[in-house]
Amino acid sequence: MAGIIMSPSYAKPDLTKTVDMSLLHAKDTGYRFVYHTFSAPAPELPSSSVTNLQSKMLQAYAKPRHYQVWLAIPEQTTDHLLSNNSVKTPSKVLYMLDGNAAIDDLDKDILLSLAHSSTQGTAPVLVFIGYQSPYRFDVDARAYDYTPPLLANTTDNNAFTEEGRERLNGGAEQFYELIEKEIKPWVYEQLGEKSKQEAIWGHSYGGLFVLYNLFKHPEAYQQYFSADPSLWWQNGEMINYWQAYQNLPKAQLADISNNKHKQIRLTFSHSAEQTTMPVVAPTLMSKKEFAKEVCEHFEERCSYQFYNQSHAEVFTTSLLESLKNF
Repeated sequence: MAGIIMSPSYAKPDLTKTVDMSLLHAKDTGYRFVYHTFSAPAPELPSSSVTNLQSKMLQAYAKPRHYQVWLAIPEQTTDHLLSNNSVKTPSKVLYMLDGNAAIDDLDKDILLSLAHSSTQGTAPVLVFIGYQSPYRFDVDARAYDYTPPLLANTTDNNAFTEEGRERLNGGAEQFYELIEKEIKPWVYEQLGEKSKQEAIWGHSYGGLFVLYNLFKHPEAYQQYFSADPSLWWQNGEMINYWQAYQNLPKAQLADISNNKHKQIRLTFSHSAEQTTMPVVAPTLMSKKEFAKEVCEHFEERCSYQFYNQSHAEVFTTSLLESLKNF
């Protein structure tokens, strides 16, 4: 397969915008909110090829991460009792990255629509995985959490300096483990048991993390919503993950592909004609070529769509579409 790729999309999200959390306290939304905080230790700085000056500069990015996770439970889940008086566990859960911004993009009418559009007992549980920050995005924390380690890296320390920037990357595996070992068990505890359908949604670097889960830990979720993933990152490193996934043993690939519940949804900014932009690779793979190749592999369980929107605009468009179609 050819290398990548594209450059960063034109319009970026407003990183200085604070979050309106009034929805968490609104009445008659069809949902009730509970929350919990989680923490992760500071990343270990890469020891090789780092000067003392660089090490001091990177200390600003090697900080513990503090997460705020909001769980929105449909009121029908607690109101509707089965014949044996036990609470009915919701059948599906959607985990959303950049939880602060996701909450900021929703309103009472959207939640009511979700709660009432589903038949009794099937409205989705919503898990907003955010950060303890007043802003929509914690840029430094998400840059580490959402980006995967380099496949060529054989050391135990996955952190590395992002190309063209000082901030740290490479913490996706640690973030995956935090979700699997701490956040998901807390969600199950609140709901009573694990739901049958679990999905993950993420945008930009969050979209990379969704793809990382799909290619590296395909058993983690039944549905994957990747919104305008930053495929240009590290000169197309995610394409290396896609290639490695395709090189898995045939039996393992067949087991994944035969999972009827596995669904993949890819959304991208700008029209397809605007997505191929030369950067460094001698042979390019456009967003459309990547989406087509992935969906040809997963066949009817995969779909993709392009929006004539900016990178920032696709955040909300994809989020609302995923909520509607989950």
